[in-house]
Amino acid sequence: WGTPVVHDWDVHDTVAHLLAADEPLAVRLGLRAPGACDGVDGAPWRVAWAARTEEVLARERGRTPAETVASWQSQATALLASPEAHDPELAGRATKLMGARLPLTDHFLVRAFEAWVHTDDIGRALDTPVPPPRPAHLWQLVRLAVRILELALGSKAPDVALTVAGEGGEVSWILGGGAEPVSAELVLDPVDFCLLMGGRVDPAGVPKGVSGSEAAASHVLTRAASLAWL
Repeated sequence: WGTPVVHDWDVHDTVAHLLAADEPLAVRLGLRAPGACDGVDGAPWRVAWAARTEEVLARERGRTPAETVASWQSQATALLASPEAHDPELAGRATKLMGARLPLTDHFLVRAFEAWVHTDDIGRALDTPVPPPRPAHLWQLVRLAVRILELALGSKAPDVALTVAGEGGEVSWILGGGAEPVSAELVLDPVDFCLLMGGRVDPAGVPKGVSGSEAAASHVLTRAASLAWL
């Protein structure tokens, strides 16, 4: 539990962070009272989120790892038992959390994304391989990541054809304004793409296939990595 993982956190701290990171969605669904994590004081979401993480870390360091895990599991179970997790109409309602206005279903995927990335962080720290999500789940994360990347790039970015290809399929998107011909074609593995979006892969070193403008492809990769908040 004391093994260093990431951001000066050990394993115990990383689970405590996940407990804190799930809170904005729990607040929005009425599963806990609003607090600093909900940005109710008007602070930018990154500032409020970081402050709440530090508050939870300080509290959880006074508890046992087993108690922290139990609290995280209890909150996660409540999230997954909520009506919004099962009713498509409720899940489709858009709400702004952590700087992004997305359907609630996507905010649930964001939580899954973060849980996987930090589980992988813990696995690397403990030299214990962590498998990627099942293909069907992984591709849900890929599509979420592309939607977020498209919003971040906007229509003025150089047009790049992004193909994500690996276990479970191959899907392509045109990022940018949709002009023809595209400036570059970029091919990435789904796991590498998700880890890039999670800030765990260097955009310059991620395994990729590129044809056309190296600068346009690099812009997409750099922008993707810059979106990480994990």
